[in-house]
Amino acid sequence: MCALRPALTLEEAYRNLDPIRPLREEWFEAFYVPRPEDGGIEKLLDELNLDDSENDKTLFSGQQGAGESTELYRLYRELQSTHIPILLNVEETLNLGDVHYTDLLVMLGLRAYQEARACGIRADEQHARDLLFWYRERILEQDEALPLQSETSAEVNLGVLRFGSRLSQESPRRERIRAVVEPNLSDLLERLNRLLLELRRRSGKRILMIVDGLDKIYNLRRAADLFLHGGNALMAPACRIIYTVPYPLFYSNDFQLVRSTFHRVFLLPNIKIRHRDGAPWETGREMLRQVLRRRVAETLLDPEAMEALVEASGGLLRELIRLARLSVILARRRRDARILPGDVAGAMREAQNTFRRILKLEDYRHLRKVQERKSLDDLPEEVANRLLHNLSILEYDGETWWDVHPAVRELLEENEGGK
Repeated sequence: MCALRPALTLEEAYRNLDPIRPLREEWFEAFYVPRPEDGGIEKLLDELNLDDSENDKTLFSGQQGAGESTELYRLYRELQSTHIPILLNVEETLNLGDVHYTDLLVMLGLRAYQEARACGIRADEQHARDLLFWYRERILEQDEALPLQSETSAEVNLGVLRFGSRLSQESPRRERIRAVVEPNLSDLLERLNRLLLELRRRSGKRILMIVDGLDKIYNLRRAADLFLHGGNALMAPACRIIYTVPYPLFYSNDFQLVRSTFHRVFLLPNIKIRHRDGAPWETGREMLRQVLRRRVAETLLDPEAMEALVEASGGLLRELIRLARLSVILARRRRDARILPGDVAGAMREAQNTFRRILKLEDYRHLRKVQERKSLDDLPEEVANRLLHNLSILEYDGETWWDVHPAVRELLEENEGGK
């Protein structure tokens, strides 16, 4: 693969414009662009640094494609001097169509064990041995137990990875583990907390677990149940934890009780490209231009095409990258070496077709109200949740105002008769 630099050819641009790949390590170094000051995690960083709590729990969310995973990785890097931050990506270890709080705590415990080993706590030391003994006796099968007892960190990591893979793929196994874990959960948490406290004592740093990926649970009822029924257990680990949450749940009446039990709630806003009155906001637009310039040389991207991509994205980072990649494909089909405005228009038509397939006739009436009022007032909860979840409605300025996705805006013009 080519070095991580702005692409000089459309082939390189296609590789750089991967909308799914998270910004980690060298990708973060090469492609990360700081967000506007009021559009990132500065407020959350300040709160975490000012709060001297050892075990506070935070709910973190944003609309799909807003850059949540990237900002959480930035937080992970920024807090390393004062914390031992531990990343747990549940997309890699759990089945997002069938998530139970016991599954999450089982993987959280194994991830804490991995980190303790990486920080120098041996497998035969009491706190590590006690936690490992619980897993070996309760839920690990023979082929999983041996690697986890090894002194080799690589084998520990392989054992955890193998266990997580089987937990996510094998439904009968998940049910068996849940049946074992639920009546023995207090024992698991007691052993886990002893290990976490020992890690805290030895390192002199607070422990912060960052649980990413829960925001991608597509069954909102199941996601709500995860926190409603498992909330007390998810609050129990003796460390700081940030749990990601599906964004539409923040607008569900049923979820208000959950919000009130956590120490703080943080919503990552989309990048604003216009003010509420429709006037362009140059700060946000320039940030999105920089995102494109980091990945694609300006010689490949017509200036008008760049502006069209910024406008079409609606301020969603993943949408910006996805539309740019579609534009690359369309430019290659024309056998051109540059992305032109017509390529962006073609990519936008594909986005419109996606919304055209999922929107119902009555949705246009609700969306027109949002476009006119920049508000969710008068939208039924179920409708608002669905339209927020499928990105027909985008939020700006952290719960201040809303607007329709740019692709939906043109569909509203086509469906004037649906008033």
